[in-house]
Amino acid sequence: MKKIQYKNTEKFTTDVIDEVLEVQTKYGLTADSLLKKASKKSSSLYEFFDWDNSSAGDKWRLQQARVFINEIKVIVEDKEIFAFENVNVNITNKESSLREYKPIVDIMNNEGYRKQLIQRALSEARYWKTRHLELVELNPIFHLIDEQSKKW
Repeated sequence: MKKIQYKNTEKFTTDVIDEVLEVQTKYGLTADSLLKKASKKSSSLYEFFDWDNSSAGDKWRLQQARVFINEIKVIVEDKEIFAFENVNVNITNKESSLREYKPIVDIMNNEGYRKQLIQRALSEARYWKTRHLELVELNPIFHLIDEQSKKW
């Protein structure tokens, strides 16, 4: 038997990981097979899911709305583009912090939104860099990421 090591956390304990591996080995790891295993109250996976159909239904409809928003397309100068380009921008007002979809055109034309998008992109680039530090061939790209991170 091959030895597999996983990083346990407070949330993903050895029991949880073992159950996921059991599902993978016995049934293949799919959302359906994982949900079947988790549906038993004795399962350590049970607590990760919302079993209240009313609440779960609301969450599912919110997810459907997100998909809907991401699929809207517009035509700009004979070029079809996604209207909202999967861009989420945190907009901070005085009372609360809201997360909403904004068209890319609005983001690019607003200094504050554009800065938020650049900072998020750089954060993702730093994460990507960390994952691939062993690839010395990418050092010139890593250098540019560091340089732009300092600038912003």
